[in-house]
Amino acid sequence: MTIEAAQIQRVLSPELRDLLTLSVQQVLPSTNAYLLQQPMRDQQWSVVIAQQQTQGRGQRDHQFASPIGGLYLSLLMPVRDSAQFNTFQQTAAAGVALAEIIQALLHYEVQLKWVNDVYDQQQKLAGILTEGYLDVTGRLSGVVVGVGLNFASTIETEHIGNLRALVVAQQVTINQFSAQYLNRLYTLLQLPALELTRRYQRWTPLVGRKLQTIAGQPVQDISVSALKPDGTLILSNQQIVRIGQRVRFAD
Repeated sequence: MTIEAAQIQRVLSPELRDLLTLSVQQVLPSTNAYLLQQPMRDQQWSVVIAQQQTQGRGQRDHQFASPIGGLYLSLLMPVRDSAQFNTFQQTAAAGVALAEIIQALLHYEVQLKWVNDVYDQQQKLAGILTEGYLDVTGRLSGVVVGVGLNFASTIETEHIGNLRALVVAQQVTINQFSAQYLNRLYTLLQLPALELTRRYQRWTPLVGRKLQTIAGQPVQDISVSALKPDGTLILSNQQIVRIGQRVRFAD
């Protein structure tokens, strides 16, 4: 399953084809790390896709197994107003884009786990890592959004799954999937924050879910009342849970 830039570019929308530069690499330590070391192109998107990662990573520097057959894609985009920047919107857009394209091309419905994972029941299919890009002065000038998806890899454990059987059954290539994912991501990032947040909740029905622990501490009779556009959870006792705080749901 070879990733080919020319095949991906042919399927991109005209607007996106003009906006981004695309690089395909055989092996990289990490696609996010690669883009964090590249120069920012003025108002342009930079995309890199690797066939394999040797040092793939997720949140809190957890290792992300990245064998051949997966989709390892990172996008660098400029940030115009760092004071108003909201990383949750980029993370949410990446998750929703994956979920919607899996449904559209593979005819299968997955779930998003707050904040940055894609699941099939109890098995993780993909992770999303969003990182700030700093210029030489230390100012936030861009953001890198990376996705690692077990597309057609054979990796599978009790807690990790893959889409291989669906990919084979539907005869979807990794080039088709990559292009349509980028098209959908671009469309979602044009949406107002409230609309994207509503779209995100379609794939992760948070409101009403009961919590078991917050920051490792057991809680009782507390549920989610609302999800704000910055990713913050408002709980039934008016407590606020921000991105980065660890929670465990009861169900």
